[in-house]
Amino acid sequence: MSALPPLSARLRLAASFVRSGVTVADIGTDHAYLPVWLVCSGHNPSALACDVRSGPLARAAQTVAQYGVQEQVVLRQTDGLAGVQAQDIVIAGMGGELIAAILSRSEWVRRPDVRLILQPMTAQETLRAWLCREGFVIDREDAAMEGDKHYLVMCVRYGGVPFEPDAFFCFAGRLPETGSRAGRDYLCWQARRLRKKADGLARSAARAAQAETWSALAARLERAAEQI
Repeated sequence: MSALPPLSARLRLAASFVRSGVTVADIGTDHAYLPVWLVCSGHNPSALACDVRSGPLARAAQTVAQYGVQEQVVLRQTDGLAGVQAQDIVIAGMGGELIAAILSRSEWVRRPDVRLILQPMTAQETLRAWLCREGFVIDREDAAMEGDKHYLVMCVRYGGVPFEPDAFFCFAGRLPETGSRAGRDYLCWQARRLRKKADGLARSAARAAQAETWSALAARLERAAEQI
């Protein structure tokens, strides 16, 4: 048996954002690979493995038992963050809108000592916009690839100063600052998505202005990627 459970590229990236020595909660844990890895590696002394469904928790229990960390990893069936208390919270593998909904129901995460490590599978731009409007600060972002799929991970804290982000920040976030190849590739991927959307809108004369807006945004993302 390996000393550490296997982690996918996106979960390895999420793990790299977790602070050492704090209690971490993994929301939507599935097999509990991430919290078990963090504890077994000595990075964190304790963790919560949380899921709303009993099936994933049963799989999580098997992983916890396999690696002998029953005293350090607590399993909890909970809806979102209900009843959860931790300093670092990982929410990975969910859509951006669902992540925003979970956070909106948990006022206690609006403390400056709490860190959120978020890995939205979809609607990344929607989540960024929501975080900014709610006064959260995105400190770091980076991307990872698994096969031909691009994944985003962000590290967030509450700052208490809401603002309205522009469209470029909603789609690019802090990725232009990463200097990573994965961050560059992610921006290029987003640009391709926007160009495809613009091409579809351009077929309608009534939506020509919208098409031009999306095309211009795609060009900005491409320029940002070239500078990484």
